[in-house]
Amino acid sequence: MIKNKYLAFGLFVALFLVLWHLLDFLFNTFITGKGYQFSPIIDLVVPLAVSVTVGCILFLRKKK
Repeated sequence: MIKNKYLAFGLFVALFLVLWHLLDFLFNTFITGKGYQFSPIIDLVVPLAVSVTVGCILFLRKKK
């Protein structure tokens, strides 16, 4: 178990982004057949916002 909550938050955000891009690549390449095209606005901002929001709720909120 990671004792430092900020380290756990950073690892969560990094792993969430990697998994998001891996699933996006697999979906666009094999399921839809369009091929993977990276767009920095959608492909970085949306998963980053989701991961930071969920990470704050899970790791950085104060315990009662």
